[in-house]
This record gives sequence, structure tokens and C-alpha cells, in this order.
Amino acid sequence: MELIVENLIGGYGKKDVLHGISFKLNEGEVLCVLGPNGCGKSTLLKLLLRLLPKKQGSILLNNQDTGIINRKTFSRIFSYIPQSDNMLFPYTILEMVTMGRSNQINAWSTPSKKDIDIAYEKLDKLKIAHMANKLYTRISKGEKQLVLIARALCQDTKILIMDEPSSSLDFANEMLIMEAISTIKNEGKSVIMTTHSPSEPFLITTKVLLISQGYMVGYGSPLNVLTNETLESVYGIPMDVIKISDRNNNNRHICLPVL
Repeated sequence: MELIVENLIGGYGKKDVLHGISFKLNEGEVLCVLGPNGCGKSTLLKLLLRLLPKKQGSILLNNQDTGIINRKTFSRIFSYIPQSDNMLFPYTILEMVTMGRSNQINAWSTPSKKDIDIAYEKLDKLKIAHMANKLYTRISKGEKQLVLIARALCQDTKILIMDEPSSSLDFANEMLIMEAISTIKNEGKSVIMTTHSPSEPFLITTKVLLISQGYMVGYGSPLNVLTNETLESVYGIPMDVIKISDRNNNNRHICLPVL
């Protein structure tokens, strides 16, 4: 499944926030949308999810305009994982995840044993099956993010859209989220995720889209796009992309400000 965005322009009312954004996402790829706060990352997600109308440009899925796809079919292709969920009702984690099956059953049906089994399968894949009976309102933010990812996996869509999935998480929970995204990628699903961390695209990303003030600065592999020069131009401070080796002699890249 191929998603092609060309010369996308959009925003709020008469104000354009994004100007000429273009990229392509293939099956099994992870695209990281990177940029400072206020650059237009969340606006891009809203345009992709049809929560905002585009002004110009095209969003094509297998050469079909996503704007004409009916709502039910759209929900079987795209799923959205927000930074947080304002759920106040004390559902169990299993109930929250099973809600992801709503696009697979009709409005008057209740989840079947198969739906519940699938929910358990996704919880187990993300290593949180032992939490199935806990209340969603009483778990940590990192655990909630994993539950929301499991719910999206239950939706069984081709493309998952994540809004800063590791925002405000501690390092351990951030790595759990990266591992979950790796699992999704290995299943042949595609991910579009936003981040404000220049180092994060090097962890799991296939491609990166670098945005500044609503304009594209670069698009391609992280090593080609994220350079000292491009990062300095976007963030306004001197930055170095550093190559290191971990304890297993694997080459890694991180971004650091120059002090």
C-alpha cells in the first residue's frame, strides 16, 4: 500500500500552516516527521486524517484520493494514536483495547470471543497482557501509550499515525514505545509519527521529513537529511550528529547541541 503526498498546503481558516509538503510512504516503512514546536507537525496529521480540509495538493493512497474514501473503509486503513487519551470512565485495559475492533463489527453487535482473543494477542505482543484487568485510569502515561497502540493494532489498519508517541515519557518507556513501533513495522504495517527529538529518527525510522515553520527542509533517510547544517538551521543552535558504537559494537547516531 503506497501513500503519496504531493505539494500539500493547509491550515486553519485563511491561515496556511503547511506550505508544499511532499513525501511517499511504502508498506512496512516508518516516516518520522521532525521539527520544533509549532512547525506544523500536528497540522500535517490532521490533514492526513481528514480532520482538516486541504487547501491545495493531493493525498493519494494507491493512486486514489483519500478524500473520496468512505468513512468505514478509511477507518480500516488509517488508525490514530494520540499523545494522550482523556478517558475518564474506568474501563479495564482489555475493554479499551477491544474497542479497537469496532470497525470490524456492526453498530449493534458486541465483541465476540474472536475479538477478545485478538485483543489479548495484541496486549501480549506489546508485553502488557498481564495488565488486562487493570483499570486504564490507574496506569502510568507510558503504559497508557502502549494500551493505545494495542488498541490501534486491534483496529488492524495498514497505516498507523502517531502524534509524538514518546512525548513526556521517561527513557525506559520511550524505549518500550520504540520497540512497539519496531513490532508494527515488522508486521508490514506503515507508521507516520511526529517527534521533537532530533535523535529519535535514528532509532527506528526508515525515512524522515524535516519541517521548519511549515516548510520542508529535507526528506529522505535520517543520515542524509539530519546533518549538522540542517539541524542548526531548524533549531537555531549549533548541533552535531555523532556516530558511536554501543556495547555490542553496533553503530548508532545521536544528536547533541554544541556547548
